[in-house]
Amino acid sequence: MATLLREGFRWFAERLNEAAAAGGERRISGAAAIVISYLHPEGSRSADIARAMGVSRQHIHTVVRELTDAHIVTTTADPTSRRDRLIILTPDGEQRRHRALTTLADLETELAQHLGTSEFTQLRDLLTRLWSPTSSLPPRQGRE
Repeated sequence: MATLLREGFRWFAERLNEAAAAGGERRISGAAAIVISYLHPEGSRSADIARAMGVSRQHIHTVVRELTDAHIVTTTADPTSRRDRLIILTPDGEQRRHRALTTLADLETELAQHLGTSEFTQLRDLLTRLWSPTSSLPPRQGRE
């Protein structure tokens, strides 16, 4: 099952990259797409993203470098901590995120057409039961 879920993620990530490239945007790694999904509008700290994703801060720094080079994010001083920096979307990054959300909605429509509305709804309901914030599964143990 893990392999199937991974392949599903790769399908979404590749299709998002295809749509971005068709719009003249740079392709990004799957890890970069995940980091973008964790960003808060007011900015996020690397350590918080690393903890939420269960990866090292060094990994997040590498991904942030990729996103900075692509002009998707920038970093700024954290007003609440002299040691930390906040990762925030650039205006181009905000537009890319908006287009990605539209593309994701289109991809879900495509899946619903492929599976049929009933099966698609069932799949969404099952995944929601497993991994929503109110899931009864034990929380994943992250590392820093």
